[in-house]
Amino acid sequence: MSSRRSFLKNVGISALGMGTFFNTSKNNEESFRIVHLTDQHVTSRRQGHLGYKKCIESINSLEPSPDLVLMGGDMVFDGLYTELETYKESIRLYKSATDELRMPYYNCIGNHDVLGLSSRRKVPADHPGIGKKMIMQEMGMEKDYYSFNHNGWHFVILNSIFEFEGENGPAYKAMIGEEQLDWLRYDLGDHKDMPTIAVSHLAAFSHKGQINNDFEMMAMSPFVLQDNIELRHVLERHNVKALLQGHTHISEDFRFNDVWYITSQAASAAWWGGNWLGFKPGYTVLELGKKDILQWYPVEYEWEHQLEPDDTVERQRIEERQHLEQRQDSLYNVEVDKD
Repeated sequence: MSSRRSFLKNVGISALGMGTFFNTSKNNEESFRIVHLTDQHVTSRRQGHLGYKKCIESINSLEPSPDLVLMGGDMVFDGLYTELETYKESIRLYKSATDELRMPYYNCIGNHDVLGLSSRRKVPADHPGIGKKMIMQEMGMEKDYYSFNHNGWHFVILNSIFEFEGENGPAYKAMIGEEQLDWLRYDLGDHKDMPTIAVSHLAAFSHKGQINNDFEMMAMSPFVLQDNIELRHVLERHNVKALLQGHTHISEDFRFNDVWYITSQAASAAWWGGNWLGFKPGYTVLELGKKDILQWYPVEYEWEHQLEPDDTVERQRIEERQHLEQRQDSLYNVEVDKD
């Protein structure tokens, strides 16, 4: 739904990321752009794989072209709860579409990417591909967390899905874990003279409770890393400019102790079942200078959701959202008329 209210919302979100003015001219050799793309949840259900192709086309059409794409996790849908063959199909669909990117991309593991780490799993608990094993093998990932350098910047991809043996078999926690944190300390120390961007699927900061006005929601809900303070201390001690986050499917940011915590809206919006809290399918573009982030902003691409016959909850949610936006538009128009 296009309206002045939604336009102003998007302008406001973009303004959150406005640093100094970024010159997109090809002559500005000290600046370049990257994309943070998260929560794709690629699936043939609701024609999500076709929606994701539209997303890839949108990124490929950006001018100037991004140097690289940082994936934020939840690439596929879904290793936790679906049948094995459905999971495998989603991996194939994700990889074939993503390989069409005209620039390098770097995968990050999310909670829906792992196989069977739930009591509702559809595979045996001792399946050889359990956890991150199958997704890593299919994606050609040698490590579940890693780093690389590009154009004077250091980039770190973290794994926030901490596997452990629960009461009902293999499970996960929203954690980085001490072993990975220890690696991160050394890695950032070795690159202390380089500006750094880190990526985690689960967030170190999330305002989910405030956004939903849900006073029953725990402050440390499933949306926030259990060891977020340990991670934040590591980031703050080094030259880390931002932690890029996903999982909540909304665009928000929080700056604390000189580290920018930026959450990108989902490429799939509401799992390809409409917009999520008003956010269309999209991703984040970051403009990077020689030593700092110049600005960041969300980019939305056009995709009409393809609901299936049994998507009654999604239809109800879409209708409720449309009524809310219509009321907001009418209130906005009244205020404009008064002015």
